This record gives sequence, C-alpha cells and structure tokens, in this order.
Amino acid sequence: MAKTNLKVQVNKNEIIWNEEKGLFTFDDAPALLLWDSAIELFLNTIEEVSGTDVSKTVYEATFYRMGHLVSSYYQERQDIEQLFTEYSDIYKTAGWGNFKITYYSFEEKRAVIQLKNSWEDRIFKNSNKENAGVLLPSHWAGVFGGLFQQDMWYKINKSQAEGEEFNEIEVFPSNITPTKNIHDLARQKEQQSIMELEEKVKDRTEELSLLVKELSSPIIPVLKGILVIPFIGKFNQERLSDLVENALIEISRQKANYLLIDVTGITSVDDFTIFGIRKLIESVRLLGAECFIVGISSKLAIEISILNLNMSRVRTFSTLQQGVEFAIGLNGFELVEKEK
Repeated sequence: MAKTNLKVQVNKNEIIWNEEKGLFTFDDAPALLLWDSAIELFLNTIEEVSGTDVSKTVYEATFYRMGHLVSSYYQERQDIEQLFTEYSDIYKTAGWGNFKITYYSFEEKRAVIQLKNSWEDRIFKNSNKENAGVLLPSHWAGVFGGLFQQDMWYKINKSQAEGEEFNEIEVFPSNITPTKNIHDLARQKEQQSIMELEEKVKDRTEELSLLVKELSSPIIPVLKGILVIPFIGKFNQERLSDLVENALIEISRQKANYLLIDVTGITSVDDFTIFGIRKLIESVRLLGAECFIVGISSKLAIEISILNLNMSRVRTFSTLQQGVEFAIGLNGFELVEKEK
C-alpha cells in the first residue's frame, strides 16, 4: 500500500509530512522537528566543549547570520507591516512563540521587538546559564541588519527570566558584529595564552635562577677549619654579593681559618672577576681568616701577568690538592700515607 503525504494548513503556512521519503517540509522548504530537550542538549554540548565565552560568541554569530539569511528572502518586499504580520504567523506556526514589532524606523535604523513564549525561554526556563537570552536577540539583529542594510546589534530591555511579561529587544546600528566578536575573542584567547606562557616562563626562570644561584658557588668544607669555594663562569654584581655573603657566613659558622678560592673553572679573567676575588679576600681577612687561590692554569697565569695584577700578598697554587695540603700543614696537621 502506497504511503501518502499528510498536509496541514496552518494560517498561510503549509506543512507536509512525506512518510515514504521521510521528509518534512515547511512551506516547501525541508525542515526538521526537534524536541526542546534535544536543542537544549545540543546547545549545552557546544558550551561544554567550547566554554562559556566561546559558545556565547558562536551562538550570536550563528543566529545573527540566520537572521540575515531570513531577511534575504524578503529583500524586494516594500510592504513591511504586512511582511511582519506574515513573519509573525510563520514564527507561531513553527513553534517559535509570539513576537510583535512595537517600533521600527528606517530613518533611525532602529527597531523594538517583543517576544513571548519563545523556544529559547522554554529551553532555558529553569537554567541560570549566562548564555540564556542571546540566541533570538542576535537573530533579530541579523534580520534587521539585512532589512536595513546596516551592521546592527541588540540590547535586552526586558526579560521574562527576570519576571517581566515578555522579552523586549532593541535593535540599533552598531560597529559590533559577529565577525568582530570572533576576532576579538580570538585575540583575547591568544593574549590569554601568551600571558599564561609568560607566567610559566617567569616561574621557570625564577626556579632556574634560584637553582643556579645555589649551585654556582657552593661553600665546600674540606677538613676542620678549611673551606673551598669554586669560581665558575662569569660574575655580575648580584652573584658576587651572594658569593661573598655566603662565604662570610660559612667561615663564621664553621670557625674556618682558611678559604681556598678554586679558579679551576675559570677559562679567562676580566676586571670584574678580579674585583670579585679581591673583594672576597679582603672580606675574609676582616674575619681573621686567610684566602689561597688554587687551580691557576698556565693560560690563566699568563692573563693575570698581562693585566699586571699584584698577587704577592696572596698564596697561589696550581692545583686544589696543593692548596689543601698546605692549609692542613698550617693547621698543625699533616697527611701521612697509610702503610699497606
């Protein structure tokens, strides 16, 4: 038995169900029937995946463009009041609720729309979502944007969600557009990502700086009364100050008599490095301790001689071992090789 089409005439709108093809048409245009709960689930999923800010921009852009598309069907119509009447019938027939144009002016490019029992209100009736109330307002901004041939945007003067009898939407010329909103959101997200990255870099840099600070010039106890401090790399004012401070603290704490400045890790010297060594030696002497310089290579010795540095008041050794052995002797001890 052949299946027939079921036709329903509601006002001037014709609805046809073609059971054989599984097709539903509204005024000859293919359409879909969806439960409010299905639309709500769809919108909630977009928000869950995209986040509140992104989904709001997506909603506004989508429904603005939908309104623009609707207005393109009526570009040639001059009987605007009749058009709004027909459009109202289409809304009601399609289950979009009731709307009424309470004010419009082509000269001002402005319109005021009252909505009642819209599908958006039904969906978000029991919801506190921030994005409730942006779908149909942006849709109407798109409708009048197309009719007025002008970039339009909206503001909500009254809302049923706040206890009003109806929603009142005012549409007016504006430089706000869905495209601009998308670009602004993209720049905002990009700036946010940059700030988060900069914060991570800052935190990581601080961690590394602290680590370098702790490892660059450790104070190493060798034997009782003898400390070693290695000079590694280049020094700036902050690093030099930390080094001198740490050395003096450890000398006082451990009651050390000798501090061996190990320059094995220095491949070349500059004025600031020499200044740092001198400052350290003078500071240590104020505590009654003595400094030796150990680990001077032949290359480093040549550079020191070229700089005409007077090292006569400071004992120097080519290796750390020699300096440690000498300091041990000054402390009244000696190293004796154990008999095998």
